[in-house]
Amino acid sequence: MRTKMRKQREKLCLSQQKVADTAGLTRVNYSSIERGRTEPNIEQMIAIAKALKVTPDVNFFEDFCDVSYQNPEEVI
Repeated sequence: MRTKMRKQREKLCLSQQKVADTAGLTRVNYSSIERGRTEPNIEQMIAIAKALKVTPDVNFFEDFCDVSYQNPEEVI
């Protein structure tokens, strides 16, 4: 889950559909990006950032997951 995206969207009281429409995406595509199931390309990142009124920063699009998911071989 890309929690920064979801929190910003909720802060602006926007639905996934509204952000998708503003960014020129389908709601399904936007939802997949917000949930971390697909990676946005640079054009999508810029469009989503504009729709969410944030600076297009790679850190904004990072997934939030626990350490075991990021580096499973490091888990003891």
